[in-house]
Amino acid sequence: MSYAIGSHALRIVLCAFAAWVALLLPVSAVGQEGGFPNRPVKIIVATAAGGSADVTIRLVAEKLSVAWGQPVVVEQRTGANGMIATQLLARSAPDGYTAYMSLSAMVQNVLLRSNPGYKLDDVVPVSMVVSIPITLAAGANSPISSIADLVNAAKSKPDSLSYSTSGIGGGSHITMMALSKAAGISMVHVPYAGEAQALPDLLEGRLALAIGSAGFFGAQANAGKAKLIAITGPRRIPQYPDVPTMAEAGYAGANLPGWAGIFLPRGTPAPIVNRFSESVRKVLADPEIRQRIETLGFLPIGNSSSEFASYIQSEARTWSTIIKENNIKLD
Repeated sequence: MSYAIGSHALRIVLCAFAAWVALLLPVSAVGQEGGFPNRPVKIIVATAAGGSADVTIRLVAEKLSVAWGQPVVVEQRTGANGMIATQLLARSAPDGYTAYMSLSAMVQNVLLRSNPGYKLDDVVPVSMVVSIPITLAAGANSPISSIADLVNAAKSKPDSLSYSTSGIGGGSHITMMALSKAAGISMVHVPYAGEAQALPDLLEGRLALAIGSAGFFGAQANAGKAKLIAITGPRRIPQYPDVPTMAEAGYAGANLPGWAGIFLPRGTPAPIVNRFSESVRKVLADPEIRQRIETLGFLPIGNSSSEFASYIQSEARTWSTIIKENNIKLD
């Protein structure tokens, strides 16, 4: 069954935000949280071992282990665009000892799928760990070197430019739909299984553009195989100071970075949520950790639980509008 987002899906997100706020209000049962943590803590991650997100959470886990005096272990639970990991978290005991570092797909699944197997109010935001810039790239020999070049080329020959993403409905696809809408252009979307699979077609000119992680396409640019056109995010990334954000290029509505953040199960006592959040923020304030994360192509954030929840609410409104306008469907 096809499923296009409507007001119902967005209401689910907004209701989850209200539930998160309520869960963060002071609770009376403080005694049971005393001494947290007093045994090992597990953080689930839905990305493959050795990837940038995995490396990031392991850096954070190592510092949390030192701060808490307890082991903090990272466990892979891959598959189904993070739905398996989210479902596991939702079924976990709400005691702070099982957490999940999710990508923004957690929210996108709710907006795009009729039954992702969880509700957003099954989990509680702890802190956004990183903002993940999405990078628009072209082959090194492409005549397109800027967003202005792209828009001019697309307007002169509608549907002549093709671009790759890692799938329909993902952050990269939503970003390109937003750009196309704002610029009044039409391009051809070609979904691939991943960035590496699209690379040969980009380098050989069969694709005009590719959009994906800054780490992957930045490495291609460093090797002289590609060039970076623009990134999404709150600011330029240090490794590529000459590459403008989508907002700087004149398309703030397409300036939609991904993110990775930590969540706990619904019902986790507020003192534990807040202690977890404060500890993560202290880790991400460490200059050494920030520098190491930035080398992965991410921007370290570290915010409060309520700030993270508010951000998710705002992003969900933006995503839902783009998804609805462009009739993006999954299922």
